[in-house]
Amino acid sequence: MKYDEAQRWLAKAGPFPDSGQPSIVEQLDRLKELAARDALPHSGIAVWYALVQEMRRLADYYERDLIRGLRSEGMTWAQVAHAVEAQLSSRQAAHAKWKRLIDPGRRTTTGDMRRGGRPKDPPALSPGE
Repeated sequence: MKYDEAQRWLAKAGPFPDSGQPSIVEQLDRLKELAARDALPHSGIAVWYALVQEMRRLADYYERDLIRGLRSEGMTWAQVAHAVEAQLSSRQAAHAKWKRLIDPGRRTTTGDMRRGGRPKDPPALSPGE
């Protein structure tokens, strides 16, 4: 589900009957409350996920602009790392983070990818089989 569809779902059947336009954080908190009470339908779960993805997209957008701004002011990668303190421990980390942020395919998958390395081998047949 895309973010636009999630917003339409929330406007139509969402858990905010009397408020205007709640922030994305308020929407996420409300969906979390409903999920904790088992009151969130499957379509609501898809909406919740779409909102989380939108938060990630927005965070990446602002982080890219921040780093771009610092670099355009003439800061070195080491200075950028120092400026954001504990988030990036070295110039190499700052530069690697920037490369990840500008990679256009970093948040897209084919759906068949798994975490955890190589695929598991099928179980070996025992001698009697």
